[in-house]
Amino acid sequence: MKIRRLWPNLSVFILLCCLSLLLGGCGKKGPPKPPIKKELPKIKNLQAVVVDAGVRITWALDSRDEEVAGFKLYRSKPQPEINDCPGCQRDFEIITTIRVRKAETLFELVDTDVDGKGDFYYKVTPFDKKDRPGPDSNESKVVIN
Repeated sequence: MKIRRLWPNLSVFILLCCLSLLLGGCGKKGPPKPPIKKELPKIKNLQAVVVDAGVRITWALDSRDEEVAGFKLYRSKPQPEINDCPGCQRDFEIITTIRVRKAETLFELVDTDVDGKGDFYYKVTPFDKKDRPGPDSNESKVVIN
């Protein structure tokens, strides 16, 4: 009666499996990278001025970018504890969303819903057709007495 050994056949099989996994790779080096997304332009010259009807906010783009679908306008409420604190985080809330038209580069809006007195800050953020936000604009401050 002959005894058959299983381990040489099993070790050869495991070795062949390991070699096929190593040699059968796709050839790409490194982890996958996300697709390159075009950066939205930064808002230029955001200004807020108190007028009779409320606060007039104006801003501009250097040139019309087809990726920009609109803007979200934010306002912070007066916070006396951080008014004169450079670098402190303000709590902004969205007040409106604006869709843009072709070839528009200058934008204006009047905020008529300003309640209270104090220092109000505004900022604008562009967004693209998939509602992905771009970079925040500068903050513009108005004082309402």
